[in-house]
Amino acid sequence: MSNKKFPNFITLLMCLLVCISAFAVGVFLVSNNSPAFSFPVEKEDVIKWKILNGSTVSQIYRRWGDLSFGKPSEYSQVEGIVCFRGNNYRDSASFGTVEIHSGKLEKVWNYSIGRIDSWSGVGWNGQPSIVKWSENLKEHMNISQSQKQKTDLKEVIYGTLDSKVYFLDLETGEPTRNPIKAAGPIKGSVSIDPRGIPLLYVGQGIDKVNGKKVSIGYGIYSLIDQKRLFFINGIDKFAPKGWGAFDSTGLVHAQTDTLIEAGENGVVYTLKLNTFYAPESGGLRINPKVTKYTYRTSMNKKLGIENSIAVYKNFAYFADNDGILQCLDLNTLSPVWVRDVSDDTDSTIVLEEAGEDVFLYTANEVDHQSSKGYSYIRKINALNGALEWENAYKCSYSRTNGGVLGTPAVGKQDINDLVIFNLAKINGTNKGKLIAFNKSSGKPVWENTFNNYSWSSPVDVYTPGGKGYIIFCDSAGNMFLISGKDGKILDRISLGANVEGSPAVYEDMVVVGTRGQKIFCVRIR
Repeated sequence: MSNKKFPNFITLLMCLLVCISAFAVGVFLVSNNSPAFSFPVEKEDVIKWKILNGSTVSQIYRRWGDLSFGKPSEYSQVEGIVCFRGNNYRDSASFGTVEIHSGKLEKVWNYSIGRIDSWSGVGWNGQPSIVKWSENLKEHMNISQSQKQKTDLKEVIYGTLDSKVYFLDLETGEPTRNPIKAAGPIKGSVSIDPRGIPLLYVGQGIDKVNGKKVSIGYGIYSLIDQKRLFFINGIDKFAPKGWGAFDSTGLVHAQTDTLIEAGENGVVYTLKLNTFYAPESGGLRINPKVTKYTYRTSMNKKLGIENSIAVYKNFAYFADNDGILQCLDLNTLSPVWVRDVSDDTDSTIVLEEAGEDVFLYTANEVDHQSSKGYSYIRKINALNGALEWENAYKCSYSRTNGGVLGTPAVGKQDINDLVIFNLAKINGTNKGKLIAFNKSSGKPVWENTFNNYSWSSPVDVYTPGGKGYIIFCDSAGNMFLISGKDGKILDRISLGANVEGSPAVYEDMVVVGTRGQKIFCVRIR
């Protein structure tokens, strides 16, 4: 520190104000049980933001009641997979463990679904939820009487491109109730309320049916009678972009009764749901109060959010179509740090705690860079935005995007040192690669090259003893079972058509849909 004296009273006063401000920020962070973030002084030059709270537009906001998520294992009170990649860290699409003896995959059932125009079956990023309801809650739902009588019913809930949300018995593939019909095709994944409240959240990805415009937005439905209770109109005057799709999957913060969701219109929505639920009678209603956050940067050309927000405590992480990654404080709706990640990023960010540190894993696709672009796979310090490591891979763009569109699998248990990414259209071809990187160094540990690219997300599953395996699907309709430690391919089966969606796994049962208008259930042997 310099030994020079302050030249005048004005300078002294300015320094005093800076110190008071820094102290206030420190008190705020400590009171929220949060780490001391590094606030980039240039953030207001990099990103301009505004908040719509009711009818008031401003840059100043303070949430009534602090919002702070817990560990990912604490996210859901419901048994199963309740949202895209399972929890607020977006780090798991599997529930329970699986005994693996033969290392084989076996088809159990398939269920036929429809299409709208050219949108057939299940698209990117479509992942099902799979849940086991409590017996009391099941009794209040409009599940068929024969299915209610099953004491161990596990329900597959899948949003698809024919505009429907299907409800199927995990064991048999038989419908458990009639589908919910949305206004248009569903590209993203459904969310089930993690509190055990019978609410379903789902967005539309397309605004046309049989060539005619339909409403587009994000719906909240009762799972008692399947009626729509609330709708966020994606064509929003507050939005910086006029495209109203929702491929992102919402999160619910139980303690503050708040839904967090991002739209391809460039808006982050937080909804105070004001939920009333009487489990003894099945009475259910909501009365949401909506607060909106949006932003602009010097790069804004194709602003919009397609990945699903990941959250550490009160800090939300997402990237957009321009390749802007940001950390957003959900309690003040102001950016904490901002980073350019090179290109459109649809792949969902995954968080990981390592002692006192928190990291995120992310990768961009090849879109704006066109045919000469690179996909950058990165590990970033989630607390300050600093780069830990990165690897660049040349990928092509030919009508559809190359690079990383699937969400990475962050290894646990015996593959705790690995993070596994899926690269599409690598080295100028339609081939794909699945690469396991050492988390600490970023160096590849193993890699597999496939004859067909993939947008699907790899899923990590584990035996009771902690041995890790990977389920992986590709654009030719192949599903692979892979040893997590060394990348050895143990088995492959064909599902007959492109798998753009992402699997979910409940114990030994894998569920995923294809563009060939079928939902499959596959058992891991």
